[in-house]
Amino acid sequence: MHHIYHTHGFILSSRNTGEANKMLTIYTREMGLIRAAAQGVRLHKSKLRFTLQDFSYVKVDLVRGRELWRVTSAKHISSFPLARSNALSFILITRVNKLIERLCTGESPNENIFDDFIQALYLLDDENISAQSREALELHLVLRIMNSLGYVGNSQILNNYLSTSFNHSKTESLLRDRQSIISHINKALNESQL
Repeated sequence: MHHIYHTHGFILSSRNTGEANKMLTIYTREMGLIRAAAQGVRLHKSKLRFTLQDFSYVKVDLVRGRELWRVTSAKHISSFPLARSNALSFILITRVNKLIERLCTGESPNENIFDDFIQALYLLDDENISAQSREALELHLVLRIMNSLGYVGNSQILNNYLSTSFNHSKTESLLRDRQSIISHINKALNESQL
């Protein structure tokens, strides 16, 4: 009998396989980035059909097969409908998804990245979020991801943003330090060689 792993995860992307299956890329809190097969999920009778959508936050149960993970069940937590319906927020989520897929390879968990990402999604899921707050949130999130992966060195300017969680009161100072933050992020991306 296989051990069932229970974890929270965010579905970064998926692709159709076979007649009714999907291969999901899920960023999980306890296992890091995994690829998992969802059997029969595209059938009309599938109970998981609407739960396992791209950009959904779920509680998922997984079993490790010989070659890949398999989804056994899942429970919907949030699909962040307001963030998904706003074009600018949706683009931000897509960019961060691609960054996570690019940098968080393998099954190495990083709870800080996961928690920061989910918190940012909840902040984006606000119909009143301003363009400035959205931009600041993306800068802050990417900076914290790069730092959690060990790509950001010590900097007096950055320490203020790396030691505190997201909040709207930091928006003005983040945008004021935008050039320096972007420079540090780009340097970190270059050094990652990914």
